[in-house]
Formats: sequence, C-alpha cells, structure tokens
Amino acid sequence: MKKLLIAILFVGVLSAHGQDTDPIATDRPTQSAASTVVPKGSALIEYGFIYESAGDLTNTTMANLLARIGLFEGFEFRITQNIQQIRNDVTDIKVRGLSPITLGTKIHLVGEQGAVPQTSIIAQVTLDNGKQAFRPGEPIPEVRLNFSNSLSEFLTLGYNLGVAFPEDNTTTIYSAVLGYSFLPGWTAFAEPYGFLYDGGSDHRFNAGLIYLVSNNFQVDISGGIGLSDISPDSFIGFGAAIGF
Repeated sequence: MKKLLIAILFVGVLSAHGQDTDPIATDRPTQSAASTVVPKGSALIEYGFIYESAGDLTNTTMANLLARIGLFEGFEFRITQNIQQIRNDVTDIKVRGLSPITLGTKIHLVGEQGAVPQTSIIAQVTLDNGKQAFRPGEPIPEVRLNFSNSLSEFLTLGYNLGVAFPEDNTTTIYSAVLGYSFLPGWTAFAEPYGFLYDGGSDHRFNAGLIYLVSNNFQVDISGGIGLSDISPDSFIGFGAAIGF
C-alpha cells in the first residue's frame, strides 16, 4: 500500500508539471518511431512491460526503458535498456538478465509541408554487452527513417523504413501506423510491421490505445499477433511516458 501511495503521488506531481507545454510525442507503444525530436533542454522517459508467447517459450520484457534527451535543437540522444526473461513453459527453465544497451541519436530533417512528410532519422548501435544469453556476437548498427503525415484533424499516418546489420545478416525494418484521435486525449492505433532478412521474414500486427493524461504524462496498452511462422504467436504490453 505504501508503494502504491508513493506511485500515485509521484504521478500526480508529474501530471501537474508542464501543463502549459506542448504535449509529448513518444516512440512507444508503436513499433514506428515518431518523426518528432525531443526539444532542446527537455527529456522524455518511456517505460513499459511486454509479454510474448511463442509455443512453449515466453519472452517477458519486465523493464523496457527508453530515455530521450534533447541536446540541441532538432537533435536528441537516446539510450535503451531492457530487463528480459525467457522461459520454457515445459521445462520451467528461465534465463533472466539485462539486454544489450542501445545508444543512438534522432535528428530532425524536414518539417511536414503538404504531402511532404515530417521526417527524421535515427542512427543507433546495439552494443555487445548485457546477459550472455541476450548478447549479440558483435555491435549491431541500425539506421531508420521516420515519416509522418497529418491526414486530417483526427487521423495521422506514421511510417518507418530502416536497415540493421546483425552479424553480416542485413535486416530491413518496416512499419506503418494509423492513429485515430477519437476523444480528447485518447488515440487508437493499428500497425503492421516486420523484418526482412536473408532467407526469411518476420511480419506482425500491433494495435492499442494511448491516453494523454496531461501534456507531459501518457499511458498506453497494446497487443498483437505474429503473421509468420517465426513470429511470436501473440504479445501484449503496457507502459507510460513522462516528459521533463
């Protein structure tokens, strides 16, 4: 009960802070990173939980943390760190630990002008650290272009196209998300996304709800299914984002 009261007080303080600022624009909970960049002198903390089921295996991300810091106008620094657990439901064998850290930047390129989308670029690298079971054999660089268009007062379209280089196996990343603001503060979204690599592909579908509690505090819930043999059968997640 004490922890719950502290959490409620903490959220209340944060929700009251920054009411006159512009609403935060987060990368979560969609797979499509936002085309917006954190303003200079501001920070955005995005945090979530994800549960994936794939046959006898479950993959739980108990702390999905992304910190974004606006260092310069149109330029943000990013750091991602997860706590993961993979479990075999038949043998009850578990592997838990820190995922590799991902460091990167997002840079604003072009503002939206008519049919021309707002555009930014993410350049990042996943390091070869963390728990041995989750650690890549070498650092994985990734570049991703992020686009968005305002289709109407209530509809927005976001889409990403990127490429990653995990151990000499080039992976193409794609996503497209349609967001619908159906009530003040409320947005529903639907999103196909996937990964194309040498010898195979992994396609998935994601949907959910986002609620902007205040201009600097957001909560979300989402879930989806895998569309390929290699994909998870299903997944569900929830989280929050706080701006400073």
